[in-house]
Amino acid sequence: MNLVTTGDIAQRLKVDRDAVSYALRKGRIQPVGKAGLVRLFPETALLAVQDFLNSKRRHSTNTVSTQGANR
Repeated sequence: MNLVTTGDIAQRLKVDRDAVSYALRKGRIQPVGKAGLVRLFPETALLAVQDFLNSKRRHSTNTVSTQGANR
């Protein structure tokens, strides 16, 4: 099993590490271990974070376009 850190996920997805931490927290994705202070996640967490962030972007895009239609 390949393990990744929040920094690894952020780098691969080209997003901010805080966004990854937010997605992990909101998606209730738990680390499988720790190396010192660093949380380790299974590589499948990368897909879960990507899905979460994509759905968040779709939601905010829909909200903005809907609000613009009301003006």
